[in-house]
Amino acid sequence: MDHQVHIKVCGLTRFEDMEQLDEAGVQYGGMIFYKKSPRFADGKINAGKVKSYHAIKKVGVFVNASEEYIIEQIEKYGLDLLQLHGEETPELCSTLNKYLPVIKAFRIKDENDLKKVAEYKGSSHYFLFDTSGKLYGGNGELFNWEILKSYTGSVPFFLSGGIGLSETTAIKSFQHSFLFAIDVNSRFETEPGIKNMNEIKQFICRLNSN
Repeated sequence: MDHQVHIKVCGLTRFEDMEQLDEAGVQYGGMIFYKKSPRFADGKINAGKVKSYHAIKKVGVFVNASEEYIIEQIEKYGLDLLQLHGEETPELCSTLNKYLPVIKAFRIKDENDLKKVAEYKGSSHYFLFDTSGKLYGGNGELFNWEILKSYTGSVPFFLSGGIGLSETTAIKSFQHSFLFAIDVNSRFETEPGIKNMNEIKQFICRLNSN
């Protein structure tokens, strides 16, 4: 890691956790709008407070949602970015880009999974590389980051998938010109959707230390 990377904390369900992220040095906070997720945010987190909060960038995470539903949540929560974590097409990504920048997520098991990203190059501002698992994210498992050496595209990416405190050394030694942000979720929780802010602060402190 030879350049400054951003931090995204995903799976937020409480406004008080969001408030503390800026103080901790986090740039992005993710809310999941997928009803099957134990971190489903709609109805849990205070929409009015979130909409008027601008200290960090608010990312709405969707899985195979309709354009209408996504637009509804953009307005309700004042979202800044859209993360698409399902089988969304490049065409839908392009359409949604008219509203907000799109982060297209890909579930990575081997190098073949990286080949599909090329068709999304013109329709996504960022990519997100997550572990391939039973769930659409939040599996709490790492994938082999060496696979990303074969990613030669120019779209900046978020690195995700089971990252916890014990990965700080590996992150600091990971080299890729287009690594934009580290995305954390389930490994920094006391229970699904409830973040452990002390561990998040410790994680960021370790990342920033020499």
